[in-house]
Amino acid sequence: MIGFVRAFSRLTFFITGTLFYVSRYLAKAIVVGNDLDRALRLRKEWFRKVHRFLGVHITTYGEQPVEAGLLVCNHRSYYDPLLTLSQILALPVGKTEIQSWPVIGYAAMVSGAVFVDRKTREGRDQARKEILKMLKKGYFVINYPEGTTHIEPQTIEFKRGLFRDAAKEQFILYPLVHEYQSDSNAWIGDDTFFRHFFECFSNKNIYVRMSYGPKIQGDDPEQLLQKSKQWIDAELLRLRKGWHLSEQGKV
Repeated sequence: MIGFVRAFSRLTFFITGTLFYVSRYLAKAIVVGNDLDRALRLRKEWFRKVHRFLGVHITTYGEQPVEAGLLVCNHRSYYDPLLTLSQILALPVGKTEIQSWPVIGYAAMVSGAVFVDRKTREGRDQARKEILKMLKKGYFVINYPEGTTHIEPQTIEFKRGLFRDAAKEQFILYPLVHEYQSDSNAWIGDDTFFRHFFECFSNKNIYVRMSYGPKIQGDDPEQLLQKSKQWIDAELLRLRKGWHLSEQGKV
């Protein structure tokens, strides 16, 4: 019962707080127009507060990148982007279905995101064009080349599209790992958002490790893919070792 009340209060906080920050952005945007940089800053500020209230404790390894590029990430949960966006001003890449999610979908559209319709070639191509445009403008973009969430100990097959673009356009890649202490934090299969949220956030604390990898750049798409994947796979195994509650830190 305590866990249910805790999760319900956290969900209420998340929804009302998100609506407040969206309204805060829109109120000024009506007067001065849309400002992506301001939207990204407000989102970063909000997600830092979200982590504290939801009991999410993050230990971070490596150096956060400064020069804009594509963040190549493994994928565990819908919560993954919130982890990254609380540390870096970036645009996440997500499936078009997210746009229909209550509150979250609209907030993502307002605060900056690239949506991809994976069901059609045209949709995938359009999303890649938008990603390239934002990278050329000097923004970080978050990409999940696995295309789905899972609980495998290492990454599954990577989609190759953006690696070809990275090789052609010579933009920078940064591998990034986020790993949760509990496999139950992963959102997989036909699990619904609300059921999974209540399962995860009924717990007092959730522990996460994040690790930023080295800058990767080159003109061979297969090499870019393999270097990114190999670093992430090795880091996933490293982060899992010796993981005890007493070792957790809070960023």
